[in-house]
Order: sequence, then C-alpha cells, then structure tokens
Amino acid sequence: MIKVFIDVIGVDGSKQCGCNLCSMLLGESVLLDAGSASMLSRQQQRNVEMVLLTHAHLDHVLELGFMIDATVALRDEPLRVMGSKACIEIVRTHYMNDLIWPDFSRIKTSIGPALVYETIEDRKWFELPGGLTAWAEPVCHGAGARGFLFRSETGSILHTGDTGPTCSIWEKAKELDDLRMIIAEISFPDEKTDIAIASNHLTPSLLERELDKLNRPDVPVFAFHLKPWERHGIEKDVARRFRDRIVMLRSGDRLAF
Repeated sequence: MIKVFIDVIGVDGSKQCGCNLCSMLLGESVLLDAGSASMLSRQQQRNVEMVLLTHAHLDHVLELGFMIDATVALRDEPLRVMGSKACIEIVRTHYMNDLIWPDFSRIKTSIGPALVYETIEDRKWFELPGGLTAWAEPVCHGAGARGFLFRSETGSILHTGDTGPTCSIWEKAKELDDLRMIIAEISFPDEKTDIAIASNHLTPSLLERELDKLNRPDVPVFAFHLKPWERHGIEKDVARRFRDRIVMLRSGDRLAF
C-alpha cells in the first residue's frame, strides 16, 4: 500500500510579508485550496488535475486564476475546480467573470474548455485523482464552506477547513477507525474569542471543546490558518492547553497518511 503525502504550500490565515495563504498538495494531482498556488513550480501546477476548494474566501482562492493562466497551454485535460454549489457560484460570479479575471471555462483550447467546474455532493464519498476518496461536510463558516474527510488505502484524515464551533464533521469522524490525523484551523488566541465567534473561526480553547466532541486523544492535530500577527499569542495558548499534541504547520512541511 502506498502512502499519500500532503505537501504544505501555505497555511497562513491572512497576507503579510513572509506569509503564504492556504494551499496543500495532496499527492501530485489534487490541490486543496489555491491561496498560494503560484508557489508551486510550473510543472507541479501542470500535474494538478483538480483544485478542491474548501470555500470561496480570497485567502483560499486568490491564485486559482494565476494557476490556470500559467498552465492552460500545457494541459492535456481541463483543470477541474471542485467545491460546494455556493462556493463555485461565488468564484464564477465574483472572480473568474471576465471582469476581475478571464472566465477560463469559456476559453476553448484543443482539448476543450481550459477549466471545468464541478459541484460537490455533500455527505457522500466521492473519488479524487490519485486514488483518494473524500467526504464533504458543511461547517460553520461563510462562502460555501466545507470541511473534508480524506481516505487512502493506508488511513484517513480530517481537515476542518475554516470553521467556528460545529458538530456534524466530528460526528462523521467518529466513524473512522483508521483516523491518522486532524488538520484544524486556529485563527485567534483565546483572548480574542469574541472575534473568533463573530467571524466563525476557532481559538485554542474553542478547538479544545471541538476535539472533546471526537474524544480521540490519540490522534495528532496539526493547526493551520493562524492570523500572522496573532501567532505568538496562539502558540502560548496552545502550549498551555495541549502541551505537544498540536503542531503548528508551516510552509514546506510534509505529512503522510
């Protein structure tokens, strides 16, 4: 059985000097979110068959347009962009709309359209390129947000996407006996819980309550989406609450499951 590698391209919850917005490469064929897609080499971008979007906020879709622009002439098949119905509608209406950026779904090449959109059917396992299957679960955030469960031959992982306190994704994760890791968002320190709740994000204390819903203390947790200017406070709160259970992801990290 072959393990699937997750290459962390970007994990930051906002943009400032030295930060890379959210993108993770699942194997060679699937890019989860496209906030920092242009950090991939042109060949890596060409190898991506599908961009799977957690939701349509700018830090998760920003470089989708640059990616298809850079690789459209190199592709043997259209780039597949997949997300919830609301997410895809937002991208098409407000981004790839021939105003902000060209509508590459209308640009024809020798292989047909340069890009095709696909809508996720919630709460049903579906196939991804590279031998993965995925489950999309609505979570507590805007712009058509979904969290995902990913399953390979060697195990499963939970990726919360952007979310505030929620329930159903943890209930679904309880069904997975082979859960290898949790990739969870933390955006603010505990002292800014009011801001986190108002914007549908998590703090270390809120994540602690979320993890209690799963009740699997044996499963390691990797945190992403930290607001860069809040990193120090988040790290202090995480160390106090979790000791070494939670690892803060950084660009360049590689995970396997």
